[in-house]
Amino acid sequence: MDYKLNHLSNVEKELEITFSAQEVKENIQGTLSHLSRTASIKGFRKGKVPLNVVKQMYGKGIKDEAENHFVSTGIQETAVKENLKFATAPDIFEKSAVAEGEPFIFKYRVEVFPSVNVEVKPFEAEYTPLKFKDEMVDQEIEEIRKRFVEFKESEDVPSAEKDRMTITFSGKIGEEEIEGTKGNNVTVVLGEKRFIPDFEKALYGHKTGDSFSADVTFPQDYQQKELAGKTVTFSIAIDKVEKCENEPELTDEFLAGKEGYPDTVEALREEMKKHILEYIENLNLDNKKYIAIDTYVKNHDIDVPPSILKSEVEARVDEQKKRNKVEEIAEDALKKIEEDAKWVAKRYIILHELSEKLGITVTERDINDALSKEAANYGLPAEYAEQLRKYYGEERLNAKKMEIREGKVLEKITEAMIFIEKNTEEKKDEGQNS
Repeated sequence: MDYKLNHLSNVEKELEITFSAQEVKENIQGTLSHLSRTASIKGFRKGKVPLNVVKQMYGKGIKDEAENHFVSTGIQETAVKENLKFATAPDIFEKSAVAEGEPFIFKYRVEVFPSVNVEVKPFEAEYTPLKFKDEMVDQEIEEIRKRFVEFKESEDVPSAEKDRMTITFSGKIGEEEIEGTKGNNVTVVLGEKRFIPDFEKALYGHKTGDSFSADVTFPQDYQQKELAGKTVTFSIAIDKVEKCENEPELTDEFLAGKEGYPDTVEALREEMKKHILEYIENLNLDNKKYIAIDTYVKNHDIDVPPSILKSEVEARVDEQKKRNKVEEIAEDALKKIEEDAKWVAKRYIILHELSEKLGITVTERDINDALSKEAANYGLPAEYAEQLRKYYGEERLNAKKMEIREGKVLEKITEAMIFIEKNTEEKKDEGQNS
């Protein structure tokens, strides 16, 4: 077998593979000889069938089998010899006929994962950790207290501070419906300031069944850039108004005997503090991992196979269209999707390359531990892990293995990082003093 490799790009290859006339002859003659010994043909004793008879009866099948053999062998051997890591299935775009006395030639194109010179290194990166504050406990305690607030539905009394409302709304600028400004059966407690000021202000003084419009101006620093500083006209329907009837204080006496809660406020605060500290620790670690892989992505120039990028973009576009119930995606949103898709693809390539270089493996224990943790997240005992394994099936289980392997690589590169901690509070103070 001979072959020629044409580098269309760093991630696109074209190969021409040639099996000589002698190789074709040997393959066909070998198959004919085998069939003459094993085939059962009426009128001939087994093992005594003439080659010309076998050729006449099985000729096309023999050639098809030879072609399949040459194609699969050619692709496999060239992939090994050239260390090609296929990102897509090979596209055979040209091939000759299989005929004795003639060489068999075929060509295929394929997208491959690029060869990336990546190693675990002590990259430096700025890092802003979330730090524990006593106010966090206060906020959690307040959220728990709110769970015990009693509401009574009212149809006749206008909504006021501390009342709970269920609303449906949608926003427009002119005649254009605005993405991200719709909500159905949304619960609002007046005074909690979970909505932008103009919107919440418009909800006061309304009864169950009311429908009205309100112009709402979004803050200049609003997180959705396309809405920042814009005035949106909302159509709002009040589905239900519930008056605040009883607002208890959290005391030791109130907590005593409450199922699922400690008997004292102090014990409750300690429990909340413990949960918050665990949450902060996990969040900071996840943040470090993201910074680590983002640093690697930014420090390595990687070509992404076009089909991989296209597939990722199309999936994200379809998801956003369905989520926002739109036919088209805005140009700036599409650009962001493409950037995110490219980042995800580069992340995968880097983690895959490092996992091979580091010899990262996934054991059965790793899988069992991951499934047990997942079961626990659902509030299920560890023995449900085996049921999850059966439920997942082979495809999802392979995805879980890849997730575990990537997680191990992320731990390695995160441990090697040099994080330079930023103190945002100090910077804030400096800015105020200047």
